[in-house]
Amino acid sequence: MFRRSIKEPPKYLISGVAPGKGGVGGLLKSLDSRKYDFNYRSIYVRNPTVSLSQLLKNKKIVTFFSEVTLWLSSLLVTHVKMLLMRNKTIILIYPQYFNGNVLASLVKSNNVALYVMDNSFFCIKSYNFLDGEECVKCIFGSADIDESCTPFPKLSSKKGAIKKIQIIRSISKDVYFLAQNHQQFNLLKKSFGQSLEGAVVGMDTGEFYHQPVRSQVQGYDIVYHGSSDDAKGIMYVLKLAENLKKYTFFLPVSKNSIKLEKEFPNVHFKECGWLSGLKESTITARLVLCPSIWSAPIESALLKSIAYNGNVGVYDNDYGFQNDIDCAYLLRLNKDIKFSCDLIDSFMISDQKNYVHTQKWLREYCANLDDKNIFEWHRNATHTGVRINEAIR
Repeated sequence: MFRRSIKEPPKYLISGVAPGKGGVGGLLKSLDSRKYDFNYRSIYVRNPTVSLSQLLKNKKIVTFFSEVTLWLSSLLVTHVKMLLMRNKTIILIYPQYFNGNVLASLVKSNNVALYVMDNSFFCIKSYNFLDGEECVKCIFGSADIDESCTPFPKLSSKKGAIKKIQIIRSISKDVYFLAQNHQQFNLLKKSFGQSLEGAVVGMDTGEFYHQPVRSQVQGYDIVYHGSSDDAKGIMYVLKLAENLKKYTFFLPVSKNSIKLEKEFPNVHFKECGWLSGLKESTITARLVLCPSIWSAPIESALLKSIAYNGNVGVYDNDYGFQNDIDCAYLLRLNKDIKFSCDLIDSFMISDQKNYVHTQKWLREYCANLDDKNIFEWHRNATHTGVRINEAIR
């Protein structure tokens, strides 16, 4: 694709997270590589190069303060740039790090689309997960917020986090929402009203265009592809492992990162990332579990599990992305542990191979991704994302 004329006024991609590894960082890295085709410039908050909590744990105080200072300086500069913007076309991503009043000013003075990553638009935890289940108590407002809920990211008080959500609610009529999938768009409309403007545009991290990978080597029976966050389903997987003792499980997290009340002889714990062991474990597993319990939109972990293995189990909730996947060959687990264990056991005994069917769905999904849905968004064009709508369903 040719680049647009430099005489055209530039547009802006603004994010509270910079391009990097996994999750939002991975998506930003993918978008950043294609922004020039649509005459976009980027403004990102500099991320700490290492985990701040890990620095404190290792007592590297000087490095900790250095990283915090650089991050805060970058955040301040970004806020100033946002306050000075007028009459610009902007795609905003991951606004959790931005001040609510600055966001309101940005929306009031510019043409803004919010590309929604998680559920921070109604949930102060970002992942709407409570007491082991998907939670939408605050979908209409924070009046029913649970006492146990605390903000994530941990940048403000609970009161401050609630106020920020209220600000976003107050400016929602002036924002164009770019949703990753249908269920996320349903949550947005449920929260802000049916008149909400926006489109379903999909999510492309650029990681899934490849020939299927097959391995003759047998690894672990079951691999969990997720983090140590309860909302991602890690404790749920341990319940499965407790009842499926004849199968080996692999969890890519440190054993010390989760609170265990008992030993799990059939579970191997090892902290690793996609490029440091998890990819190989995913490829060689008989089954990969991506059981996010919160109302997760499109997660790269799920797409990579389909791409690199194809035999995948998900958690069947009300608003998660798996509801948008029209594919009968995903193992759809639920909160009934016995039912879910029986389903997994039947799958393993039958030695079923679902990857032909799940990867067929993935190829169709990738073929229908279109950058124009994201970068050439327009107000009053609710069906901008119609192609990806069809691909996801």
